[in-house]
Amino acid sequence: MSSGELIFEVLRKSVHLVSILIVLIYEYFGKQAVLWVLMLFLIVVLVLDYFRLEQDMKIPFFHTMYREKEGCRLGGHIYFALGAVAVICLFSREIAYAAILMTTLGDLVAALIGKFYGKRRVFHTTFKNDKSLEGSGAELLVDFTVGLLILGNPFVALVMAFFATLAETAVNKIDDNLVVPLFSGFFGQMTVLVLAHI
Repeated sequence: MSSGELIFEVLRKSVHLVSILIVLIYEYFGKQAVLWVLMLFLIVVLVLDYFRLEQDMKIPFFHTMYREKEGCRLGGHIYFALGAVAVICLFSREIAYAAILMTTLGDLVAALIGKFYGKRRVFHTTFKNDKSLEGSGAELLVDFTVGLLILGNPFVALVMAFFATLAETAVNKIDDNLVVPLFSGFFGQMTVLVLAHI
């Protein structure tokens, strides 16, 4: 990986860390406030993507943040915002926090560890991609830690981390920014409900 590619990847992934703001707004201002912020964000970025995709305009700074495969489709930040809206609306506050942070922190760690240290590309046959075992393992560990810190229940944290990592590793054409929060949040919430009735 060249230094230019590295800088691009770190910059692109660090933008995702603004998702921490979603959690903070939810915590301090409530569900309605964070949903309004996400809706306003979606309106703004959809307008920008209209000009980028429909009018072939290059929006200063923003056009450099898109991967080549996003050149003619919606960017991952839109799918992430939709995923965040869904988990905030449907799941408990703690499950939503964990799902949102697993999506960003897990993805960040998986990408960086996979690119720097990923040697075992074992998912060719199963998932038809070149993601590494090292990247997926690092994501599982980070996701589990996030879940444990937020939820305090190691079993629920492990279930969420497993489904977040599986979704991240398995999808190639569907945007992982949407799949990861939905799957980790859904299975986390179902686990909480089952445990409450045991």
